[in-house]
Amino acid sequence: MIRFALVCENGHGFESWFASNDSYDFQIENNLVSCPHCNAAKVSKAVMAPAVARADRASAAAPGQEPAGKQQTPAGKQNVALIGEGDRELRALAQELHAKIIAATDDVGEQFPQEARRIHDGEAPERPIRGQASPEEARALIEDGVSILPMPILPDDRG
Repeated sequence: MIRFALVCENGHGFESWFASNDSYDFQIENNLVSCPHCNAAKVSKAVMAPAVARADRASAAAPGQEPAGKQQTPAGKQNVALIGEGDRELRALAQELHAKIIAATDDVGEQFPQEARRIHDGEAPERPIRGQASPEEARALIEDGVSILPMPILPDDRG
């Protein structure tokens, strides 16, 4: 996974994670990335200062920051965020994204890993799909260059 600092045409800065540079290019070319502040679809990479390791500093990152150079989540873990009840705008964006994904995709259920691979390999017609995959299946798809996206889990979906 790669984290990029991004900026929209209106100057809003934000960060996003991508499986690879190719995944970033694909999502930008297909207008799949939009600004969380104004929903602008014209997004580009922002200038980033490189992380430089210093021997005179402790190797631990500051609270809330990723250690320099870290690009993978530990095995068995996934990135999560705690969004408080007061963060209605973020919750609304997650709900809107969830609804758009549901409306724009075919549910292939537990066959998702196999069908995603068939589409990627050109053995099945290209179409947007959704379904279920284990962390291991999702990781294998990403490593093979299949552009998949985790679905946002909404508080109402847990019960």
